[in-house]
Amino acid sequence: MIRKLEQKDKKKWTKLYNGYADFYKVPMNTRILDTIWEWIHDEGHDVKGLCFELEGKIVGIAHYRTMPRPIKGQYIGFLDDLFVEPEFRGQKIAQKLIGHLKSLSKDNNWQGIRWTTHSSNENAKKLYDKIANNTGFEPVSYTHLRAHETDSYLVCRLLLEKTSSN
Repeated sequence: MIRKLEQKDKKKWTKLYNGYADFYKVPMNTRILDTIWEWIHDEGHDVKGLCFELEGKIVGIAHYRTMPRPIKGQYIGFLDDLFVEPEFRGQKIAQKLIGHLKSLSKDNNWQGIRWTTHSSNENAKKLYDKIANNTGFEPVSYTHLRAHETDSYLVCRLLLEKTSSN
């Protein structure tokens, strides 16, 4: 069953979201988790959350939002995060969560749904190639100065990131 995340789901959601962050090697902490959880339950915030529940257990999560697409003068749905517990993969749970987002398109005035994944995520790319059209755009990541950084700080940070990723 697919449903909105509820307050009672926080402990299980936290475990799943930590798994998602671990997969992408993104450091996670309580402050970030609390912020996301607050966003999901703030009706006025853009970020929304879904879960896939199987026999009373949450085994998948998805975060999404409405996003303007200026070049078309339209709105689309944007899938920010999608994660299924490893032992429940292969049961079309991710596909069902994406299908649910598609069903929300009319109510949200979306003219489509968009998402990205890391180039190394081969399993996800296989699924996405089956259920969606590849736009042909290649994702490119840029690092920018944060408000408190100087050019020399950025050079040091980039060198540290490069060293730690090797």
